[in-house]
Amino acid sequence: MHRVRRCPASLVQPRQRRASSRMPAETEADLPALTIAKFDKALHDRSAFSCGFAPIDNFLKSSLSDQVKDGMVTAWIATADGDSAVLGFYTLGAMAVRAEFGTKKWQRARVPDVPVIYIRAVAVREDMQGKSLGTALIIDAMERCLEIADQMGAAAIVLDVLDGDHFDRRWKFYGELGFLPLGDPDNPRRVYIPMADVRATLK
Repeated sequence: MHRVRRCPASLVQPRQRRASSRMPAETEADLPALTIAKFDKALHDRSAFSCGFAPIDNFLKSSLSDQVKDGMVTAWIATADGDSAVLGFYTLGAMAVRAEFGTKKWQRARVPDVPVIYIRAVAVREDMQGKSLGTALIIDAMERCLEIADQMGAAAIVLDVLDGDHFDRRWKFYGELGFLPLGDPDNPRRVYIPMADVRATLK
């Protein structure tokens, strides 16, 4: 059975409310009561979704089903209660990063790579942007990552900040949530947050 989380417009999930001091300042005006549920291609209507970045739109509409089927990612979809249209989504996958990046604890572990959870994509429909839906999705992703980390080793959450228009705003958004530059010269837009910091943020 797919677990469903319902998020009212005020983001009243207790852990989200306690994390508000770490959240970017966004308006919650006109944000409907939300359901965030595991992707089901038979239930979630992706046809009208556009986040303003064609590669992500195409990924959602053309590639997501296959990647989920092949076990490459899990996907979580935000919809308004009682509606099937996709308002936003994120995907999670397994990943490893080089231990020389990140915290000193990683370096002291004397292992070449560190297991992490990778937020491969996160996007909000254009007309819903700036209404706290992005924050709700990231907080939901962080909560799920904590649950995964309780079952298997995962030292951090990692994502790549989307380049292009509004990059500085996106970089600041993730920084205010506690994400730090990973320091990988091959991936300068890659950021991470240690799982211990996620626990502290959401407790």
